[in-house]
Amino acid sequence: MDGFTRVVEGWGTARAEATKAAFYEFLNHCRITSKESSEAIVLGHHLYDSQIRVIDAVFAGLAIGKHDFKVLKSRQLGISTIVRALMLFWAGIFEVKGALVFHTREALDDARLELLDMLANMDPKYRFPRKQAANATSITLANKSRVGMLAAGVKETKGANALGAGRGLSLVHRSELCSYGNAAGLESMRHSLARVNPNRLFIDESTARGANLWKDIWDEALLDDDCVCVFVGWWSHPDQRAARGSATFEKYSKFPLTDDEKRKIKAVKDLYDYEITLEQLVWIRKEMDVDAAEDESDRKDFSGDPLRIQEQPWVADDAFQMTGAVFFDPAKLTDQMNKWVSKKYQEYTFAAGFDFVDFQCFPAPNRRSVHLKVWEEPVEDSTYIIAADPAYGINEHNDRSAVQVLRAYSDGLDQVAEYAWPLIDAQQLAWVIAALEAWYSGERSEVFRIIELNGPGEATWRELRSLKQKIQYSYFGTQLADRGLQNVQRNVKNYLFARSDGMAPGQSFMWKTSMQLKIAIMERLRDFTNTGVLRLRSMETLEEMRVITREGDSIGADGSHHDDRVLSLAMACRQWDDSVRARLMRSKRTREAEASKRRMSLVDAVKTYNEAQFSRFLAGRSVQRQAEVRAAQIAAWRRR
Repeated sequence: MDGFTRVVEGWGTARAEATKAAFYEFLNHCRITSKESSEAIVLGHHLYDSQIRVIDAVFAGLAIGKHDFKVLKSRQLGISTIVRALMLFWAGIFEVKGALVFHTREALDDARLELLDMLANMDPKYRFPRKQAANATSITLANKSRVGMLAAGVKETKGANALGAGRGLSLVHRSELCSYGNAAGLESMRHSLARVNPNRLFIDESTARGANLWKDIWDEALLDDDCVCVFVGWWSHPDQRAARGSATFEKYSKFPLTDDEKRKIKAVKDLYDYEITLEQLVWIRKEMDVDAAEDESDRKDFSGDPLRIQEQPWVADDAFQMTGAVFFDPAKLTDQMNKWVSKKYQEYTFAAGFDFVDFQCFPAPNRRSVHLKVWEEPVEDSTYIIAADPAYGINEHNDRSAVQVLRAYSDGLDQVAEYAWPLIDAQQLAWVIAALEAWYSGERSEVFRIIELNGPGEATWRELRSLKQKIQYSYFGTQLADRGLQNVQRNVKNYLFARSDGMAPGQSFMWKTSMQLKIAIMERLRDFTNTGVLRLRSMETLEEMRVITREGDSIGADGSHHDDRVLSLAMACRQWDDSVRARLMRSKRTREAEASKRRMSLVDAVKTYNEAQFSRFLAGRSVQRQAEVRAAQIAAWRRR
């Protein structure tokens, strides 16, 4: 053990392999009480494939300088136990200050007892620092390593907001993050983590259980070069298989492979280099559908409901299942992605000033500061719809303001630009809307505006009205004219709301979402998405649509996800359906008709250019001939 107590810079393959070997030796002297046995067992003699995969991934990561690990797991794979053992081993060979975090006090107490059990049952011949002190909140070893025991809580509390505060932590294990209820507490702990200690080790592990804080952490880690993401599926437990000859095997093995099973078996092989056996397939079939029909001719679907899949996922992408009924057809969203979603766009950032004339837009310097994405710049003599949902407008959990710009035709809508940003107030959002309206209205185009008035939306709407008055009375002097914005609202038409079942002509400006109206616009958005009337360009919008679920009369993003972009898109569809579509039908402005007009315009331009070139060529030839005649006349005169 002495060879591992020194703190040295860096790791490398040799040191990582030596430390891994030392950990396996530690496991061979580590005894725990197993739920499957009445006696203590040696942990190193009963390792699951899932536990070995995690150990290998951790030390492979350390070898290349990675210290932050995220483990997404199925149920009952022994991951929490093996990580706790690793934490104890780490505290024994390095002098560290660490923390083990659990979602409840009960889980914390169980883990503390398991660690004390490991220490008490350690083989006396094995040289390992003994327990020096222990209480309900910490364990201290003889080498001065101290591991605190913390409960994060399943809901937001004042104490949880200070999770890890005042601690400098180089060793952290956070278990079952799917049940944590406090994002502020996790953020507080993040600022307590060591950043340069070469022996730092941070491991988060959890099952999925829907869209939650753990999914946000997992998604961010997938994009973080400093993190290692590890998935262990149900198939990595050696006992999760049905014995040949058993009644379960005979009942479930007779059905042919479904298309979904073929896909998943191939995915496990491709992603994790693991071959699913027939015995394992029978086991998971029973887990997914315990009431399989006895009729051999019956074509079974063993895909399972979302709650069962998230407990026993095959691959990482299957883990975070939505608990409500999926609202948008995944196949239709995939079709949208394959046909229309594009990564070719221009990125812009807005900078606010004292007033609208000080408002600036410039190319975004980096991905983190992108406010606006533009797939298609304005086309003159077109029709556009601009829909805005201010932060906390339709949904109090939405913390971003979203603006959608769609080009309208009589037969559909094309998404051409999208704004989404959390750090903007109601007044500044009005300026963003006005700037987009000015740009897309151009000289001859029409722009239709619809704004959610709930929450801060009314303040945004009032600022737009105030801006119109300032322009009307030349409040800005020549500043708007100097910037080409004097006609900023010239071609803009406001949405006029009228009840669908109303017999009277009563109308009101803009839009206020109620539960009934939200259902109506979301259902219509789904119709337009499925039929191809709507063409999506934004991958971010499509991803939001993937997590929209319906439970009874409630439609919205599952868990902690956002649906700002989706709701503003639904409002744009309502504007088109109510007041824009019919206008375009009368003038027969379909997608094809507009495209033909552009093609004809190009043909006419080329024709004009060619005619001009030909005319210049003929004129040039005429001048040349005249010069030749003149030269001949001069030559003839000189020969006289």
